[in-house]
Amino acid sequence: MRDNAIPLTLQRIQGVIDYIEDNLQAEFGIRDLADLAGMSHWHFQRVFRATVGETVKNYIRRRRLSWAAQRLLSGNDSVLDIALDAGFDSNEAFTRAFRSQFDASPREFRGNQQAPGFPQIKPQITQAYLEHLHRNVGLEPRIEHTGEIKLIGIKADLRVPHEAFDLAELGRPLWQAFRDRLPEIAHRIDDRAVLLCDIVSSSETEIRAFIMPGVEVSGFSAVPEGMVTAIRPPMNNALFSHAGNGTAWEYTMHYIFGAWLPCSGYVLSDAPAFFRFTPERSPFDDETELEYCVAIK
Repeated sequence: MRDNAIPLTLQRIQGVIDYIEDNLQAEFGIRDLADLAGMSHWHFQRVFRATVGETVKNYIRRRRLSWAAQRLLSGNDSVLDIALDAGFDSNEAFTRAFRSQFDASPREFRGNQQAPGFPQIKPQITQAYLEHLHRNVGLEPRIEHTGEIKLIGIKADLRVPHEAFDLAELGRPLWQAFRDRLPEIAHRIDDRAVLLCDIVSSSETEIRAFIMPGVEVSGFSAVPEGMVTAIRPPMNNALFSHAGNGTAWEYTMHYIFGAWLPCSGYVLSDAPAFFRFTPERSPFDDETELEYCVAIK
């Protein structure tokens, strides 16, 4: 179905999102946005939350903090200047809000060159996005505590320019090489495979990351040559199911980190991304089915 089949109400909400994104440093209120959408104050707030997954106020606050986070990483402006430009009255208020969203103070975040933990682009409300949310992603995750998980796999450490960081493209050759060697691994827990990956650091010019396809095992007594071991420590997880192609994965990420997480009462734990899947429907296939374990606390 084409985008022009999207209801007029949702087209207006997208127009509001575009306006917010273009005016993150400007002063505007919810009534201004309601007028822009051609809706009453209260109806606009209900429609926005139902569509985007969070309140108008929280969305604006989160996007301004995300904008501030990018500015902390890419420039030398003072924290106070960034706080004021992001619409905060004081450095203290900015720091409290920033820590709540990123689990680090602005100075810690800048010092660690810590990449923001969710997609930093605005959502696009398309018919495909709406259909994906209803058919291909589990909107309410299962909250589960997992114990220690032992992994054997092949690991690649990456240093690439920002524009070249594409997990699917970078990880596909590694996954194909690992998949061919699956029969060599003893003591497997089940028939599923896993993917462990993380951004280690991010500078103005490059991203350092690692990718590790692997399997869960009961012990490390027999590790094939050229493979490595890893342990995922005990932690709490929000387990999301996902199905679809590469574009659908972007939709899922927008929903998890842009809608579900800010309203969930949880914050991200400092842990690599962790996925479970069958080898026949891996994240590197055109059509995939996987379980995404989001580490939370």
